[in-house]
Amino acid sequence: MTRRHDVRLQGFSALASVEQAMAWLDAEGARLPAETIASSDAPGRVLDAPIHAPADLPDVDRAAEDGYAVRSRETIGAAAYNPLFFTLQESGTPLGPATATLASAGAPLPRGADAILPFSAASVEGEGLEILAAVAEGAGVEHRAGELRAGASLFDGTRALRAQDVALLAALGVERVQAVRRPRVRLVIAGPKRSVELPPGRDADGPLLRALVARDGGAIESVVVGANERGAIAQAIAAPGADMIVVAGRTGTGLDDEAPLALAEVGELAIHGIAVRPGGSTGMGRAGTAPVVLLPGDPLACLCAYELFAGRLVRRLGGRDPRLPHAVRDAEVGRKIVSAVGFVDVCRVRLVDGRVEPIGSVEEGGLASAVRADGFVVVPSSLEGHAPGARVRVHVYAESAG
Repeated sequence: MTRRHDVRLQGFSALASVEQAMAWLDAEGARLPAETIASSDAPGRVLDAPIHAPADLPDVDRAAEDGYAVRSRETIGAAAYNPLFFTLQESGTPLGPATATLASAGAPLPRGADAILPFSAASVEGEGLEILAAVAEGAGVEHRAGELRAGASLFDGTRALRAQDVALLAALGVERVQAVRRPRVRLVIAGPKRSVELPPGRDADGPLLRALVARDGGAIESVVVGANERGAIAQAIAAPGADMIVVAGRTGTGLDDEAPLALAEVGELAIHGIAVRPGGSTGMGRAGTAPVVLLPGDPLACLCAYELFAGRLVRRLGGRDPRLPHAVRDAEVGRKIVSAVGFVDVCRVRLVDGRVEPIGSVEEGGLASAVRADGFVVVPSSLEGHAPGARVRVHVYAESAG
């Protein structure tokens, strides 16, 4: 360990830019290898390679609705005042002249049929059927390859699969797929500083990070709680088994902020201190083959730093788009957003009548300000904020997207 890693009781002599931190993360975030999984287990997973339709969908002409399969040309002239009499025959046999067969939605059309006559346009008379209206060729029919042709591109392998995606795979008979392995993320909750005592069960960072990792497609490998001494933090970082490690707490400039020193002892501390608010004490490095992200222990700073940095790495490892995973909305500033030149500021905001209003100052308000927010605005380091009337991009929390 060299003295340059130790900012305790001194402060940061220099801060990395957000761009430098993201470049480091992108260089470290190589997509994980693939594994074979059941298609039914694939929601939320990213495919390792594009998938093309293995067959036409549907693979035969089939009924799109319940009714009677008929030859459309034989129904010409049928009307309530001029019914035509057809013979009803068993399903699954080719249609004879002036015959109809009962058809269920999704069932293949019998040979010779080209339309489905609705029940409302016919009347059963003994073993026969009175046709009360003509039907056009193709009516009520879903033609072969009407949805997809064999070989059509389905998924490009860059986004997480949704419920409708895996349903389509099932409809095509695709039972197993190659998906990027979910990143195994170890959480090390270093806990509050020695001078801060929280009642049992009041840790916010653990539940926060569990939820965020799950949102970004990661799997929790283990959670180490209360590793608040340098040796315990170092041991938790150095243990094998994780694809990446997130440490929450003990990253600042106080005497007991030893997480950066612990990482430096068992691996490499590449960056410590970033020009971002909140979350300036964020750090990152590597222990063995696993990248490590050090997040501040303050829950609001932990949230913001995870969004910009740790989450980006989780998403990259899992093959997802590394950008922030929120819907983006352009909106006009209603009340001035105050920022500081030289820092990227993550400002919580509300949307009031379609206009953006900041919630408190950048580094104050705690988790409650994030709960009250509809989303956040990332203010570049070159700006002092945004004046009323300016147009900004709001990253909208999913539950606020409507």
